[in-house]
Amino acid sequence: MEILKTKEAAELLSVSQTTIKRWAAMFPDFFLKDRLGHYTFSEQQISQLTHIKDRINHGEALECIQLDQADDKLPAGLLQENPGLHSEGDLMNRIWTRIEDIEHALDQKASEIVSIQLLQQRAELEDMRVMIKQLSASLETMHKPVTTSRSPYEELHPVAAGRLMSPPRKRSLLRSFFPFL
Repeated sequence: MEILKTKEAAELLSVSQTTIKRWAAMFPDFFLKDRLGHYTFSEQQISQLTHIKDRINHGEALECIQLDQADDKLPAGLLQENPGLHSEGDLMNRIWTRIEDIEHALDQKASEIVSIQLLQQRAELEDMRVMIKQLSASLETMHKPVTTSRSPYEELHPVAAGRLMSPPRKRSLLRSFFPFL
């Protein structure tokens, strides 16, 4: 017996995956989800889906379709192993399975949230490290000894510094036009 996923069942019946999920959700007693919350379909369930598709193609509304209340609720292998299980015990097993699935999903979400928070905190710490380095660099520049105010010309040759520091001489108008004079 082959178990098909939603995508494979949709391709087999030539409908979309959303349609398959909608049909399965309409009949939760016949189409159960696995422990990860995904639908899987046995051959019996594929025949049920084919029956639903035929009824809809003949103009019947999905809400009006009734599926057989036979032992199609459980997978065929489970029925062969435990023929008396489709009573109250089956309901309890399905409830416990569903509770375990929900607990697993809740644990997974909690782990994801903790991981996201940890990444955010790491990013904040890195930002703080950068700010501390910037502040440290600023403090170092503030603590450098202040040198006496010296003229930038003092490092030059004394004659060159003297010429640069002295005000420019005024030239006569004639010398401005004829510098060779």
